[in-house]
Amino acid sequence: MYPTVYLALLSALKSRNTLPRYCASMLEGDFARAYCVVDDVADQSERAQLQARGQSNCELTALADVSVVVGDFEAAENHYRRAQKLIWKDDDQLRVQSCRNTAWISLFRARPVVAQRGFARVGAEPAAHVEQRIEAYIGMALAHHRLAQQQAADDALMRAAQLADEHEEPRFRLIVDLLAQEFDTRLKVRASSALDDHAFWHMALASTSLAVGGRTQLPPASVVAARPALLSLHQELLDSMERLASGECTAPATVIATRIERQAPNPEFEFYALLEMTLAALAGAQDELGVELMGVLSKRGGRMHHDVDYFYGMAKVANRRGDHAQALKFYCQYTSEALRCLRSEAPPTRAAGTARTHGAGLINDEVTARLPAKYRRAYRYIIDNIDREDLTTREVAAEMNVTMRTIQLVFKRALGVTPCGLIRSLRLEGIRNDLLDENGASSSIYDTANKWGLKSRSTLAKGYRKHFNESPSQTIVTCTP
Repeated sequence: MYPTVYLALLSALKSRNTLPRYCASMLEGDFARAYCVVDDVADQSERAQLQARGQSNCELTALADVSVVVGDFEAAENHYRRAQKLIWKDDDQLRVQSCRNTAWISLFRARPVVAQRGFARVGAEPAAHVEQRIEAYIGMALAHHRLAQQQAADDALMRAAQLADEHEEPRFRLIVDLLAQEFDTRLKVRASSALDDHAFWHMALASTSLAVGGRTQLPPASVVAARPALLSLHQELLDSMERLASGECTAPATVIATRIERQAPNPEFEFYALLEMTLAALAGAQDELGVELMGVLSKRGGRMHHDVDYFYGMAKVANRRGDHAQALKFYCQYTSEALRCLRSEAPPTRAAGTARTHGAGLINDEVTARLPAKYRRAYRYIIDNIDREDLTTREVAAEMNVTMRTIQLVFKRALGVTPCGLIRSLRLEGIRNDLLDENGASSSIYDTANKWGLKSRSTLAKGYRKHFNESPSQTIVTCTP
């Protein structure tokens, strides 16, 4: 599974009123034309002094989206940064867009944990529009599924369906239904007896009781709308997978590979589509076809080869060929990658003991990913010194050897908050986590606040209520059994 189709569809629908030609091209799967259309419009907008900043933001975001779809991540990140600069005075939308853009980039770059956290922030953001929240829940579903957290993926998809059912644009629900079908197809393949040694996925299958139909099924959509060509093409791919998994040979390996290559907007999509067809062939006891497809797949280079399903498929094929030494090698790589994915799911643990390690568990990969590489050290410096009452933006700027104004602008444009606001937010979240920690020491509220460098009682009371919509004492009462 690769998220190309879903980003393309969501980006198109989001731009249906502001960029109708771009929307039409994306829905048809003509990404080259979509890029040209929005590139021309964005260029004209930047030259026109009277162009509304909000409109320019939409155009640059669309240009970044289609850049991601065609696999040009460097250009996409540049366009996302330019788009965010245009709305840096709107803190709420800047936070939403920063999380959203970073989450998509992370999902495409095989960092599903970072992506999930970013999409979750958008979904929980009060300022997010309904379309942004639909997109966020679909993104969360994709990220959870990538980590074999199927119950969480189904929950997120159900929430997306509920929001889509209430929306005036019916095609959002068609996207949700397409993803639900993809989940069903992929899980059907991985639940087959021929792949019963795929331990990474069988843990997910067991935890959601898939073998006895324990998953909550998405109710069928009641909307009536024309199906976009891109959606129909992807559905045809899923149908082919189902036929292969059922033992029906749809075509020779060369024909399948050529068909996928013609439809693939980027090398990653082609790689994962071939991988899915390979596993489907193996699930349907079509071993020769699976071996041929994996042979085509193994010639594709790049970072995609670091994938649980790829290592598993290569091990199965090597074993079928009788090359047990090679099979063992790939099974070892498969196990290592599966463990890495499982470790990435675990939340960071906060070190106990000295105050200096108090903020160790606050480091958030999603926040780090949203900052320019040069300023990620500033974020870590803040984390390392969060317990100090005298920590200031000026000190952080001096550590980075930049001016206060520079670091304020960089943080504001990337995160929607200044370093001072980030320090305040991190302290309040740390205090709340300690108050909710049943295993923590039974300190008073103000002793807990002191450990996080917050000495003023009035600042604590006002800031805590504003941030969490409740007082610290109410937090304690809520979590007390």
